[in-house]
Amino acid sequence: MFVVAFAAPSGVEEKLRELGVRDSKELTPQARARLYRELAGLGVFRVVAVKPESIDRENLNALTERAALTALKLLAPAIGGWEAVSAIIVDRFGAPRRLPVELRRLGFRGLLIVEERADKKYPHVSAASIIAKHLRDARIRVLSSLYGVEGSGYPSDPRTMEWVRRILESGRRPPIIRYSWASLREYGFGRKGARARTLDEWLK
Repeated sequence: MFVVAFAAPSGVEEKLRELGVRDSKELTPQARARLYRELAGLGVFRVVAVKPESIDRENLNALTERAALTALKLLAPAIGGWEAVSAIIVDRFGAPRRLPVELRRLGFRGLLIVEERADKKYPHVSAASIIAKHLRDARIRVLSSLYGVEGSGYPSDPRTMEWVRRILESGRRPPIIRYSWASLREYGFGRKGARARTLDEWLK
């Protein structure tokens, strides 16, 4: 999982819209790659990567909140410090607990907006979403060359789930799989990939 903080000067929103910046899920990988190059010249961003093993071990909302806070801490010095930040807009990932308090402690005095589906409404959040998804696309290509990953890497992708099934049936437990996926538990593999059902049951 990639968490991205993106910042650009005020007045850039219209330029982002003109470029076609929107919810990354509505764009093809090719479009995300093109926009990634454009965004790199329009703003500044910082990225925090979260490994599958961390997602398996911790509460996902708390983990995402910590990653978001880390990305913002890395970004602030690059744009002139917290006093230069007029607003922070976050795509809601649960009920933020530490984020508002920690941002105030660090010196942020601007507007904090936390909204569900913010990546559809705010161009800056859409930009962060595109960057994160593009980096994920690139990482999947690397994992494909290293481990033979097939498909998009999402549990909704039949190609990916078929690859996961084959890997786990073979007895291998690569560190790149998120074993806490509900899909794996449903078909008989727990957090550590332990087998609980037969292959026939998996394939039904």
